[in-house]
Amino acid sequence: MSARSDFVTDPVAFLENNILRCQFFDGGVKISESRPLVVTIKEMVNGPTVVNRSGGKVYYLTTDTTGCSVAEKVPVFWVGYKQNDVTPGTLSNASRLMFTANMDGCTLGVGSQGGDGTCVVMHANKSSAGTGGKAAQALAQHEQLATQFGEGDFWSVEPSTYMDGMGAQGVFKATNFGVNLNGWWFFYTHSWMQLSGSVSGSYVHGGTREAVFIPG
Repeated sequence: MSARSDFVTDPVAFLENNILRCQFFDGGVKISESRPLVVTIKEMVNGPTVVNRSGGKVYYLTTDTTGCSVAEKVPVFWVGYKQNDVTPGTLSNASRLMFTANMDGCTLGVGSQGGDGTCVVMHANKSSAGTGGKAAQALAQHEQLATQFGEGDFWSVEPSTYMDGMGAQGVFKATNFGVNLNGWWFFYTHSWMQLSGSVSGSYVHGGTREAVFIPG
């Protein structure tokens, strides 16, 4: 099997040993609230190393599926990023995977589910929150989500649950993603750290685990 088919078959297992920068380096992608994009993965150029995962590599998402077999590509919901705004998405059984853009201070909001594949998700950003740093930003983003969800229940993946680690605060970035199993969405946090200023440098894997949710 190829790395691409391993990723499609079991993204959770694949991301336990490899890093996925959730970016489209070879072309921008328009955010779609309810229509999946067909994607595959590409290895980062110049082969950056993952210092704490033997044989681990760094990949990114791409819509360039030229030459890919059916087993090497998959439709995904893409919940992108907008500066100082909320990006909503409505998940369904049209895909079994959802990815957010890289998160380094944003908040993911997840609505209630009924087991039919439908779930509202939101990527909240309020980097203009002003004084108070990341704590003020996280609070402002929680307020953004509360406004958007209104009277509906929601849960959030806050920056502190994916950025902190190794005895320090705010050192990791994250790829937050969802997996649809029989109409129920399960969410995961895949965190990583770039050790140098170059995207082709060394990385530290921060783990792939079930997302830690805070009630709305």
